[in-house]
Amino acid sequence: MKIALGSVQFGIPYGVSNNEGKTSKKQALSILNFAQKKGIRTIDTAPSYGDSERVLGKLFEGEEWDIITKTLPFNSKSINEEQIEQLRSVFRESLVSLHKKSIYGLLVHSCNDLLKPGGEKIFREMERLREIGMVKKIGVSVYNSKQIAAILGKFNIDLIQLPINIFDQHLFVDGWLEKLKNKNVEIHARSTFLQGLLLMPRTSIPTYFLPIKEKIELFSKSAQELSLSKLELALGYVMGINEIDKIVVGVNTIEQLREIIEATQVKVNPMEFTDVSINNPIYTNPSLWKI
Repeated sequence: MKIALGSVQFGIPYGVSNNEGKTSKKQALSILNFAQKKGIRTIDTAPSYGDSERVLGKLFEGEEWDIITKTLPFNSKSINEEQIEQLRSVFRESLVSLHKKSIYGLLVHSCNDLLKPGGEKIFREMERLREIGMVKKIGVSVYNSKQIAAILGKFNIDLIQLPINIFDQHLFVDGWLEKLKNKNVEIHARSTFLQGLLLMPRTSIPTYFLPIKEKIELFSKSAQELSLSKLELALGYVMGINEIDKIVVGVNTIEQLREIIEATQVKVNPMEFTDVSINNPIYTNPSLWKI
């Protein structure tokens, strides 16, 4: 199963289209059970996702999952032993919260931490955690190709999480996914639905996005012409990219997850939708949104 379960909604209210707030523990348990029945085994979390890790730890009930968590971002301008001790401490707390002795993946949440003076100390510590069996794969979460280029030039990562969707195509079109695969990096895609923006009714979309109104309408029109729902086209675009190993999706209900799983049957040729691409990160990078 190419779908991985994002758990940020289990810890905090998240997403531009989220009207339901934080997912209840009862609903989260139902989602986990349903996901497992459907063959989903990978879960993405982080210490910065509120109490997501603690919620997951209480709900796993001995089930085996491939868990990926992250470091906390470091506020310092350089990395020294103080930050490394913080990394160790936070990672230990993550394992305790998750009720696990080891996990599948550990990512540097803020990629730029690795690029600070002394950043190589972070990676060495992560390599140590991998060597002693506390984590299987180590890597980073990135936003853009500049970060990927800098990381690949310095570190032998196993795993990367990156944004890609039918509006934000640059990492695919510019060949970065292929470069990562050539280095045997496992690729996890996030932001497939752009925090739900791609699925929102046009009348509900914030006025901030008026400058890309034509692209939003073109996306809707493309889905209609193919007799697909917007969800099917958005997911089908990413499903059609062979280099992607997992697609991280966050849901608030079983119904949303069921719809996503059913939509995985749809694959489209991503090269046929380059006209839908938006090259301005102020619309494709949610951290830059002013809404």
